[in-house]
Amino acid sequence: MSSSQTAAVPFTIENVLPGPLAFPSSPDVYRIRLQREHAAGGPTIKYLAAPNTVRVFTGPDAYHRRLTNLAFDCVPAGDWVVGRLSAAERGGETKLELISTAGADTLLGLSLVSAGPVWCGMTVDEADCAKAPPSMRWTTVVDAAGAEVRVPKLANLQCMDYVSASVIPAPQAVVACHYPGQEEEACVVLVSDWFPGHWVGIDNETRAYRMIQERDPGLAPRFLAHVTENGSHVVGFLLEYVPDAREAGPADLDRCSAVLGRLHALGIAKRGLSRHSFLVKGDGEVLVRGPFDGPPEEAKTLAKSPSEFEDQATRMLRLADPQRAKLLGEFQEAHGFVLPFVYWLEERTGRITLTVEEYSILAKEYEDNGFAWSRELQERAEKRFGLSGQGI
Repeated sequence: MSSSQTAAVPFTIENVLPGPLAFPSSPDVYRIRLQREHAAGGPTIKYLAAPNTVRVFTGPDAYHRRLTNLAFDCVPAGDWVVGRLSAAERGGETKLELISTAGADTLLGLSLVSAGPVWCGMTVDEADCAKAPPSMRWTTVVDAAGAEVRVPKLANLQCMDYVSASVIPAPQAVVACHYPGQEEEACVVLVSDWFPGHWVGIDNETRAYRMIQERDPGLAPRFLAHVTENGSHVVGFLLEYVPDAREAGPADLDRCSAVLGRLHALGIAKRGLSRHSFLVKGDGEVLVRGPFDGPPEEAKTLAKSPSEFEDQATRMLRLADPQRAKLLGEFQEAHGFVLPFVYWLEERTGRITLTVEEYSILAKEYEDNGFAWSRELQERAEKRFGLSGQGI
């Protein structure tokens, strides 16, 4: 480390991504944040690359142990962006020490790539985006027997299916450009994902929104700005928030089909098509929301087989099937949630084949497993009620 980086400043750990088990040489990656007053005009987001601990830290407290595994609580000030950590013995414990720092050009070595290109006329730094207010991930509902049960809380409709998305107050620059005079009430949807390699998804999504915005504006929520870290590294984007939107229902089938057809006309498919794929506004207008299949400019996307789009159109009809809606309603009323296995089964058989009694068996196992749908539960459900099971 250079002498210009001798001043030490505090930081907070925003996240730790352990290296993959299959690639023991891939590092754990810490994402840390400096307050602007401590960064002195330099980067506020920095990354620390540590030895892979996926075989060292196991069990339910593995994440917490990584958070407390650093031998320091301050880092050198300066323009460095990536720091290297090494294990060292401290008081009988193995802790991580910072041994070197490097500039932003070393981000590529951690697969931390800017999700460009920037095509929108506005960029907003992540530091200028307010954090979403804390919310409980669980809620309490009353089941069919009258008992209160805790179930996972659904995300905001516009935030579903993204790795990280939240509704936040609109940053000042966005308010000035798109919502003048609405400083107090204007909100936007922040979609961001800094994880190594995940820049591809952000890049694909922004390309899809670019095509929509240029060729069929009004088809989807407006793309408002690219989101950067440290002023230039693109990690996400801001979308228009539609406060009165609801999910689609059987009565919205024709309008949803028309919107889906407009999307297909651009050579874009909707990823994970469901009733949550559409935003039905209070006046009845329907918008389609991401994530989308892209990038649309690539030949492989523009040359998609028509059958792929036909399959999505056919699925639209299935989503509006009254028997399907009745079953899903019964599952939801009885237990307060619909398990992912239901949609897995529907995707493969073309219909929901579970009875309410069979679903109750799966729901009980899900509750007993701490409301976590694990691979083990999925495999067990496939054997009993899957394509070769007795429940079909």
